[in-house]
Amino acid sequence: MMDFAVPFCGSAKTSIHNQVFLEGVKSAMLAAKTQSSAGSKEGAITVRGEKQRQWSAKEKEVGMKAFGRGYAGWGFSQAFYRERLHEKHYGFKDLESFMQGFWESWACSKDPENMLVMLQTWQSGDCSNQEPYNGNFEKAMQSIRAKTLVLPCKTDLYFPYVGKPHFKSNTTEAADRPEDSEYEVAHMSPGVGRLEQFPSIWGHWAGGPGDSKDDLKWLDGHLRDFFAGEKLK
Repeated sequence: MMDFAVPFCGSAKTSIHNQVFLEGVKSAMLAAKTQSSAGSKEGAITVRGEKQRQWSAKEKEVGMKAFGRGYAGWGFSQAFYRERLHEKHYGFKDLESFMQGFWESWACSKDPENMLVMLQTWQSGDCSNQEPYNGNFEKAMQSIRAKTLVLPCKTDLYFPYVGKPHFKSNTTEAADRPEDSEYEVAHMSPGVGRLEQFPSIWGHWAGGPGDSKDDLKWLDGHLRDFFAGEKLK
């Protein structure tokens, strides 16, 4: 039995919009191997009876560079680039040098097949896709017993947090539905979930790998206070 949980910069179910973003970077990578995506939660389109071919060095380089450039607009927020932190924090002279020296370098350090598996895992993410919930996401949230502190970053483009009321709708996938973290906490049992905004302009990168020391300090402090406070109860 888990007593506490602190998910940050994430979601309990991958949204349709998030799947769309991942389809973009996946397709850019696969194009280097003259392949097309078989769709969200799937790999590449394959021909029956055709032997799986390994990536050539050139295909890997072209594909992963394309993947990195596609990812560049999502890992960090608009505010991150507006404040020119790619220059001020990382020391790159301009945007193009950042794209090459940071994003392409990061992507080319990965194996394309590993990335495809990670993409499929991410797109398929849904904690309710198991017994006894069978796709009932609200029931899965209500079943959580661990005291949970959910920390979405205010500028995370994957898992955004609006922090204001929305119009009600009869459909859970409607445009006016609360953002992921708000919806998750709202369907936890009373006293189980708590929602706080991660006040960072680093977007998804606020949750790691720790390049922003201010964000790291903020997160460590909230983890410490949460665990200490819950143990005193």
